[in-house]
Amino acid sequence: MHHHLLGPLARSYRTSASALAVLWYLSIGPLLIALSVVLHLCFDHSWILAGVLGGALLSLVSVLFLAWSTSAHLDVHREGIVVGRRLLGGEPRAMWFTEIHPASIRVFSSIDSIRPLRGGQRMISPHWHISAGADLAVTFLGPDRRTIHSLGLRSPRPVQGIVIFGSRDAMEIAAALRSGLERGGCPPHLARWSEQFGVQEIRGTGLHAQDQIPGVWADWRP
Repeated sequence: MHHHLLGPLARSYRTSASALAVLWYLSIGPLLIALSVVLHLCFDHSWILAGVLGGALLSLVSVLFLAWSTSAHLDVHREGIVVGRRLLGGEPRAMWFTEIHPASIRVFSSIDSIRPLRGGQRMISPHWHISAGADLAVTFLGPDRRTIHSLGLRSPRPVQGIVIFGSRDAMEIAAALRSGLERGGCPPHLARWSEQFGVQEIRGTGLHAQDQIPGVWADWRP
C-alpha cells in the first residue's frame, strides 16, 4: 500500500477506551476466580475449582479483546487518511480525501449503542474501529474497503465503504476531513455542509441505532 503518496503525517489518533468498560472487562475473570474459591471453601467440592481455570481464561480473553479494540488508529496525512488496527487488524485502509463523500461526515455520541446483541454478548464488527463503551465517534463514507489505494480515484461506497472511528477527538477528526476535502478541490459549502449537524446522539440499540449512520446501508442517499 502506497501510504507515502498521501504526503507527510499531520496527526495520528487512537481509539478512546471507556474507563468503566475496561474496569468491567478486567474484573469478570477475577470475580469468577474469587467466587470459585469461596464456593470451594464452603462446600469442599474440587470440581468448583474448575471455575478458577475458567476465570483465568476469561481474564486472558478480556485483555486480548481490550488490546484489539483499542489498537485502532486513524492517521491524517496531507492528502488523505489511513485507518486500521495495529493488532490483528489486517491491511490498513488508505484513501484520498477526495474519495470521501463530504455529506457523509458525522460525529455521534453514544456510539456504543450500535453494537448488536448476539448470543448474550454485544458484538463489535472488525470493520468498526471502536472500543467497548465508546461514546464519541466520527463516521464517513470512503471507497470500498475491498479495493486497493492507488493513484486512481475510487467512488465512495455505502456498506463496504463505511468508516466508524471512536475517539474523544471525533470533532477534531471531522474538521480535518473537511479541511482535507477543501484542499482536494471540494467547494467549501459542500465540504462543510455536514457541520450543521454538530454532535448527534445515537438513539436505540443494534440495527435501529446503526440505521442512523449515513452509509451503513446500501440505500443511503445524501
